[in-house]
Amino acid sequence: MNRLPLYQINWQQPLTDLPASFYQQIAVQPLQQTFVIHANGEAARLLGVSASGFIGQTVLDIANGKLLPGMQTVATVYGGHQFGIYTSQLGDGRALSLGEAHCRNGQRFDIQLKGAGLTAYSRTLDGRLPLASAIYEYLGGEALAGLGIASTRSLALVGSKTTLQRDENQSAAIMMRMARSHLRFGHIEYFHHRDQFDEVKKMVGYVVEQHYPELLTFNEAERPSRVLTLIVRQTAELVAHWQSEGFTHGVMNTDNMTLTGETLDLGSYGFMECFTQDYSPNPNDDQHRYQFDQQPEIGRWNCLALAEAFSSLLPNKTIPARLLRIYRQHYQQTYLQRMRTKLGLYLQHPDDAGLIKNGLATLQLCGIDSPLFFRRLATFQAGARNNYLFELSQQPEPLRQWLQQYQQRLAQEMVAADIRRKRMLQINPAYVLRKHLVDNVCQRAVQGDYEELARIMALLKSPYEEVAGMEAYAMPAEVQKPSLQRVS
Repeated sequence: MNRLPLYQINWQQPLTDLPASFYQQIAVQPLQQTFVIHANGEAARLLGVSASGFIGQTVLDIANGKLLPGMQTVATVYGGHQFGIYTSQLGDGRALSLGEAHCRNGQRFDIQLKGAGLTAYSRTLDGRLPLASAIYEYLGGEALAGLGIASTRSLALVGSKTTLQRDENQSAAIMMRMARSHLRFGHIEYFHHRDQFDEVKKMVGYVVEQHYPELLTFNEAERPSRVLTLIVRQTAELVAHWQSEGFTHGVMNTDNMTLTGETLDLGSYGFMECFTQDYSPNPNDDQHRYQFDQQPEIGRWNCLALAEAFSSLLPNKTIPARLLRIYRQHYQQTYLQRMRTKLGLYLQHPDDAGLIKNGLATLQLCGIDSPLFFRRLATFQAGARNNYLFELSQQPEPLRQWLQQYQQRLAQEMVAADIRRKRMLQINPAYVLRKHLVDNVCQRAVQGDYEELARIMALLKSPYEEVAGMEAYAMPAEVQKPSLQRVS
């Protein structure tokens, strides 16, 4: 397919169809001496944009407020439950929507500039994005996308000579990020908790028209409950995908949950290395509310908060218990299916949940690196010593016992060992975004070295394909490097 330059994309800004109370139009505040640090060709291809038309001056022009026809910079208002406590007004404090890019294949993506300056919702902050924080989110979105997990992604990362006053001075950056939608649970919560139920109706109607047009065939009174059900299902599926890959979001506030089931706002996340159920990448989460093993329940809790925000539009004003069943059932089905596939199991067996639970407990007990374990499990052979697995374990006996259970379960499958191996290598990545890799990229970038960023981005693009000479990137750090402090 012939690809277009960025300026030939059809741009529209549907947010301006909403009443003025939903948003403010705010101009970009340019940074000093901007330059492109990285352009994400994989994300650009989703727009049907050519590499030459994307990487050039057009990106810098947009980041400096020279907008293309059809673009309008808009910041939206929302509320949200932060660590379980409702905050009445938040909003896009450092993000501006440029509008939707309408692609020739029929897809649409909302494009934002993050770090483009003060908005009406910046509160005590400056609307800017430190370079290390930008890279942290830039890599996280690409890592999830490479694993097939729905996430916001970034089209480009723009650096500058503008210095930000933080605990450690850093240069300011701007991310050009994309998603089906950046609308959050908090966009509906904001109006519900202000008793502005007409605005709730308008926002829900907008979400249906823009993102769930298939529901327009139903009676208008039915649409809220139907779209709520779809959002609950998508949220359950998203969290199940996180859990299956050992990913912890770190800040699962309702204002960080999208209405289209995409991972949003990667401010403090992490991928599991040595398996630990109470793993938390967020040093500010003192209560461990958002630790790894709490994510499924928090996803359900957030859906309850969203259902409450929908309540003025539902036939029964109480929160439907049916939604809780839908969330739990869809989460469990998605999680079990994904974990079966990671284990090379393709038939359903009633004991599979127990086998998976016991396997993860064994990983934790034995101090096993879970990405390496799942990758190496693809070459497991019944009756063999399988030393490459025992090399990962601090305690061989619990692992030996679980592998015996696993061998018995494999015997019930009808798939040949070589086919199983091939399939498992296609779902268990060789390269995971380990903490020391992120820290290394950030530390180099703040010193002006962006080569490691490009190298890691290339690996995350195809994480299942082993690359000669990149073996070290698949391994844990010999000595964990100190984490780079990220300042919001």
